Amino acid sequence: MKKWTMTITAILLIIMVSSGYAKDDQTNEVAHIIDVLKEKGAEPDKWTMYFNGELGFTSKGLGYLKQAEELKRNYPEFSWAASEDEAGHYKLTGKFQHDELGLTEKVTIITYPQKEQTASYFIYAVEGLVNTNQNWKEIRRLLNNRIEDSVGGNPKIFSCVTGTYGDKMVVDLYSQANELVQAFSGVSVEELKEETFVSLSAYTEQWEQAIYTGHQNKMNLQVALRSEGLGSKTTVTIGTPIITSEY
Repeated sequence: MKKWTMTITAILLIIMVSSGYAKDDQTNEVAHIIDVLKEKGAEPDKWTMYFNGELGFTSKGLGYLKQAEELKRNYPEFSWAASEDEAGHYKLTGKFQHDELGLTEKVTIITYPQKEQTASYFIYAVEGLVNTNQNWKEIRRLLNNRIEDSVGGNPKIFSCVTGTYGDKMVVDLYSQANELVQAFSGVSVEELKEETFVSLSAYTEQWEQAIYTGHQNKMNLQVALRSEGLGSKTTVTIGTPIITSEY
């Protein structure tokens, strides 16, 4: 019996491109992003991969509690915390630290009113700090096992790596962002330019999965740079197929 119901939810307000890919490729993409950041003078510090799925509908109140108890039984190694943001909106978060792999697993369950029932979806994430001893083979195995136990098939996996340029501020954010896009043999399709922030959405044939932007441009790479001011560091975030975390 699956631990989570087998349907992918469309949390993002974007249209996915239907394209399969080998799950083994995802950790390679993260490793590739880390290598590119190092080559371009940045210091990558954190990486994240996650996917999501639906838990379906339950009766109000009691159904959510049964769902929560089932998850706790299935994952006894996780530490769980629950909260209620507003009437009928619940969040249950479970975390487990893998010291041997240097990463953390996180499962977040969101429940909200839907007519006479409640609807629930989950977000599974695995994240870690960048280090020279990253065991991508074991990380890939863990991720694949969670996929098989929860949604099966080939879900869209969102990946993100963050880093900094140390105390050296990047003078031309736009040029630096373009240089990073070109390092992946990517072509920019949309951009956002501000004085202290630049974001480029791009497409590269190096990676198979992709999405369509709001302007119907195909993309699978996003690069964002933010400067904290003169003499301060510049932060960089690279995501595939899109950055979904705050940056």
